[in-house]
Amino acid sequence: MQTMASPRIRMSVLALLLAGFGAAAQYDRSFERDLFKTRFEQEVKFRAAAIEVAWAAEALCDATTQVEPFVLLSVHAMRRRLDDRDMALFREVTGLDGRWRVVWADEGAPEALHLRDVVTHVNGRALPGGGTRFEMGALFRGGSVMSNDDGGFWDVLLKARKEASEGKPMQLTLEDGRRLEVDTQKGCAGSVTASAWDNDPDTFWRSGTQRVKIPANAMIEARSQDEFRWLAAFGTYFQASEGAIRASRTSEGVSTGFMVGKILALAVPGAGMLLSAAEAQAEKAIAVDSIVGSADLFANEVVAALGGDAAAGLRLTERLMARGIKVDAVMMDELRRSNASSHAERIRAIQAAQAAATEREHEQVRAREDAERRRVLLKMLPPLLK
Repeated sequence: MQTMASPRIRMSVLALLLAGFGAAAQYDRSFERDLFKTRFEQEVKFRAAAIEVAWAAEALCDATTQVEPFVLLSVHAMRRRLDDRDMALFREVTGLDGRWRVVWADEGAPEALHLRDVVTHVNGRALPGGGTRFEMGALFRGGSVMSNDDGGFWDVLLKARKEASEGKPMQLTLEDGRRLEVDTQKGCAGSVTASAWDNDPDTFWRSGTQRVKIPANAMIEARSQDEFRWLAAFGTYFQASEGAIRASRTSEGVSTGFMVGKILALAVPGAGMLLSAAEAQAEKAIAVDSIVGSADLFANEVVAALGGDAAAGLRLTERLMARGIKVDAVMMDELRRSNASSHAERIRAIQAAQAAATEREHEQVRAREDAERRRVLLKMLPPLLK
C-alpha cells in the first residue's frame, strides 16, 4: 500500500535540493582564476619580449621603424570570445576592460606613464575597440571562422610608429586628459602578436609585413624570458627580413641561415674581434631546407645577443613534442632540431670565446693599472726617504 509523503517532508526535501543547487552555483573558481592570471602574465611577457626583440634585431631587419617602449592591452586583444560569466571573472582577475591600458613599460617610457593608465588616443587618433576576423581556412582545421581581431588598434599604432620614423614624436592622450610625448627607439617594423585566448591556438599566420601571429599553444607553453624572446624573434624574421629570406635561398647555391656570430657582432660590443676565430672554425651558416629553418637560426642568435641561451627554442620544441601539443611553423622537425642544436653549440663557443677575451682584456687593464701604481709609488719613494 503506497503512502503519500507529508507536506512537511516534501518541503524539507525541496529545501535540501535548493540548497544543493545553490552550492553548485557558487562553486570555487580558483582554478579558472589562476588560469586567467597566469595566461595574462604570459601574454604580457610575450608582448614585452616582442618589443625587446624588435630593438635588438634592428640592424638585421630590412624594414625598420620607431617602436614604442610600452605595451597596451584590453579585452579587445583576446581572439577568442568568452561567455559573460568567464569574461566577468577575467576582468576581475586582470583588471582589463574595453579600454586600452598600459600593462608593461620599459625604463625609456615617460615617468608620468604608469601601469594601468588608460590610453585613449595615439597621435590624436582614437584607439578603437575590437573587430571581427573571418578565417575561412579554419573550416578545414575544424576551428571557428569568426574571431575577435584587434586590427584597428594596430592600424593606429603602426601609423604612429611610421610618423615617429619621419620625425613626428609619438604622443599619447590619457583618459584623464594628460598628453605625454614618448621617446621611441628604432627597431624592426611590423608587429608580432599572440593571444592566450585564441580560437585557433595551434595556427601561425602572417599578414604581409604588418603582423605575424604566433600560435597561442607555443606562447602558453613558454616558461622563460629566453623562450618568449625566441618566439618573438621567430615571428620577426617573417615580417621584417625579406632580404634575409631571399639571401638564405641563394647564398652559395643552398638554403642557408645567418653567419654564426653575425648578430652577436652587431649587438654585443667587442664581439667583432672574435669573428675571424669563429669563421676559421665554423664560419659557414648551417644549411636549412626552408624559411622556417632560417627563422630558427635568426631567433637563436637574437636570444644570444640579448644575453640568453640560444637553445631556448629547441627546448621549447622538445617540450611541445613531449606533451603532444599541436603548433604550426614553430614546431621543429628532426632536421630543424639538428640544425638548431648545432647552431646553438657554435654560438655557445663564440660566447665562451668572448667571455675569455673580455677577461683577458680586464686582466691587461688591471696589469697596466698595477704597473702605473708601482711607477708612481717608486717615483714618490726617494723624496719620502730623505
